[in-house]
Amino acid sequence: MINQRFPICRLPDDICLEVIKTMDHYEMISYSFVSKKAYAMVKSLRVSIVYNAIEMKELTEIKVVINHSRSICFKLTMRLQENDQEPTSFNDFPVSVNVSSDYLEGIDLTWSHQGLSLEQWIEHMSSIFEHDYPIFLEFYIGETRLTKPSFRNTLPKFKYIVVIICDHEPKDEDILYAENILRDLLPVVERARLHRVPLRKDFFVQHIGTANLKDLYLQSGCNVKFDDLLTLNVESLTIEGTRSISLRDLNRLFKLWIKGSFPKLNHLWIEMKTIIKPDWNVLLKGLKAKEVGDHKAFIIKTCRAVRAEIFLHYAD
Repeated sequence: MINQRFPICRLPDDICLEVIKTMDHYEMISYSFVSKKAYAMVKSLRVSIVYNAIEMKELTEIKVVINHSRSICFKLTMRLQENDQEPTSFNDFPVSVNVSSDYLEGIDLTWSHQGLSLEQWIEHMSSIFEHDYPIFLEFYIGETRLTKPSFRNTLPKFKYIVVIICDHEPKDEDILYAENILRDLLPVVERARLHRVPLRKDFFVQHIGTANLKDLYLQSGCNVKFDDLLTLNVESLTIEGTRSISLRDLNRLFKLWIKGSFPKLNHLWIEMKTIIKPDWNVLLKGLKAKEVGDHKAFIIKTCRAVRAEIFLHYAD
């Protein structure tokens, strides 16, 4: 009798749901793989988590972040093809799935693929719980090389993508792979973060500038230029560590904004790398900016009477 399992699947649906409600998140995930009915019952409870993160690395990692101190991680090992040692496609099955948690003691297990392909694993794990924040889809270029004719058709529900090129001197094939991902997913996502992704000639204008994004974050290595910014259609833009945009360029950008360009833009944050202290007069020339407070803050106003604050800061 000691080895007998509790027959939860044989319970009436209403009682079964009450039992599932007593489970923690890991137990709910485990039970959701028992059958399609079990999956539907867990999903019907609409249990809340902070977010899911899908990280395309050497191993595909699916993270279930319950709160800021509790998470569960599923690492999917994909089989390498014998001829070229390249990872397989989203349609192939993981060799194994390692499950670990930072809050459940003793949870460090190896599962089978549960009869699901990589694409089905991502879909399953992304749909069990309700999310407070968009699902993060992160590509680590140089570590992953999953093949798929169209990422957009495979991963249609993600609204936040992160593309990171791991090598400081990326190969042409890595840049091309990153561009293919962005070309597929930018039309359907709301937020994008690029890190060390060299933007080749015309790619920004043709694909990033025309994307209807809420938030665009360009980190070091994204060689965005002033002419690229003229095509932007975003609500929030962050550029970190740029060397290709000058104070004179920013002055022109603000003047265009004052005259009515970039009607959607409501947040702009730019960090510039420089070895000399900047001359803020170059930035503020002709803006009719009104200084407020004692912290280099200025207010400008557009032709539509929209007010904006400019904060200036220089760190040695």
